[in-house]
Amino acid sequence: MTKSHRFLLGAALAAAASGCATAPAPKFVGMPGPTARPFSAAVVANGIIYLSGQIGIDTATGKPMEGGIGPQTKAALEIIKELLGQQGASMSDVVHCTVMLADIQEWGAMNTVYMTYFPTNPPTRSAFGTSGLALGARVEIECQAVAPAKK
Repeated sequence: MTKSHRFLLGAALAAAASGCATAPAPKFVGMPGPTARPFSAAVVANGIIYLSGQIGIDTATGKPMEGGIGPQTKAALEIIKELLGQQGASMSDVVHCTVMLADIQEWGAMNTVYMTYFPTNPPTRSAFGTSGLALGARVEIECQAVAPAKK
């Protein structure tokens, strides 16, 4: 390693260390509802909102929405929209989503609903089929979004 490379590496490490020292502590947002869960609904850290995977539940009953993949996709995205709103963000701040499907054959039906939530500038996305989801749900969606700047 040359002297200039060592200098640049040292400068980069010093900058990273100073940035870490002044970064605010992560903010943990609990899951809504009466049932305790072993995870947070969201964590805000270093300007990013990390959302836990959401299944499309009926918030009144806590059970998956009836009607299959379409209504469950809509319900999951509405929960995500609400969680983002609690942090002052919106769906337009989402930069990535991961979609887990109980049956990959339902991808098209999920995608039809999903696209209505991201009509312009859709986030990056991964999607895959699983061998099953919590509560017998058909879909689970997790997202990351840019946190709005504090004023």
